[in-house]
Amino acid sequence: MKHHGRPIVFSLAACVVYTLAYYFDWSLLRYQLGESRFYLSAEEISSAPSILWYGWLSLAVIAGALIAAIVPSRFTARLSPDLMWIAPIVLILTALMYEMRWFI
Repeated sequence: MKHHGRPIVFSLAACVVYTLAYYFDWSLLRYQLGESRFYLSAEEISSAPSILWYGWLSLAVIAGALIAAIVPSRFTARLSPDLMWIAPIVLILTALMYEMRWFI
């Protein structure tokens, strides 16, 4: 059975980058809820809370696409589709461990 490795590489890279962006608060943009506007830097924003999820997601999609485009085809052909389950489970557990600070 032939499978395409580029979507696997994209998914794995996007998962890793999203988790890192979440953990280290790397955000390409911020959505200011009170003003219904997107901002590219935190300096422009007022003191009201902003939504970072859009920035984390956009960073993950861009990085995943770039990494999937750069990785050679000979490497992607050897990737197992099982990685599509293992890596996200590990990253979800990592995020849950990070969030335990709210409950301890």
